[in-house]
Amino acid sequence: MQEQRYNVFNQIHKGLRGMLYDTATRLQQTDFAQPEAAKRIDQLEQVLHFFDEHAENEDNFILPHIRKHNAQLIDELEQDHDIDHRLTQTLFEQIREWRTSTSAAQKQAIGQRLLFAFTEFIAFNLYHMNKEENVLMYLLWKHYSDGEIRQMEGEILKSIPPQTLMAESRWMMRSINDTEVIEWLAGIRQGAPTEVFNSFVRMAEEELPVERLTNVQRALAIV
Repeated sequence: MQEQRYNVFNQIHKGLRGMLYDTATRLQQTDFAQPEAAKRIDQLEQVLHFFDEHAENEDNFILPHIRKHNAQLIDELEQDHDIDHRLTQTLFEQIREWRTSTSAAQKQAIGQRLLFAFTEFIAFNLYHMNKEENVLMYLLWKHYSDGEIRQMEGEILKSIPPQTLMAESRWMMRSINDTEVIEWLAGIRQGAPTEVFNSFVRMAEEELPVERLTNVQRALAIV
């Protein structure tokens, strides 16, 4: 049986996918001429900021380690990030246009363009994240130990503002399976102060359905 290696992308990518799926569904249900659409536009904007930050962190803390082993792949992934940035800028421009428009008909039309542009953004990012986990991840495994990969992840975590990190963690909590939640919380309990562990337990209580939460609490012996 092959040893299970550490996938540095698994948890954050599941969280990012969860953001994409949830935001897409909510945007499809949105009447862009109504005032409540502003809440959905805010959510979309937050997702775009999260993806921008994620790409920047990979550029700074992951890709340089692989460049000396496969420069062509890294060039390709960096070009993907450039494409992603252009897709993001298109969406930001449409968001600004929607916010400044005063016509209900115009807001509806812009909202439809936003939905199409976001669908393209989703398709591209799903493909890109799969490439990272199916190609880049194996190069990391080939050339680095799990400990070294976790060090790269640690550098990323230190660079993220605490408020952003907690917001992303909430999406990850919603998007990963029970075993992954249990392993995540067990690692936090082992390596972080008690108050940090307790804050993540509270997050699990807020985000997980009762049956899933019970499984997690039982596995971690949390009363």
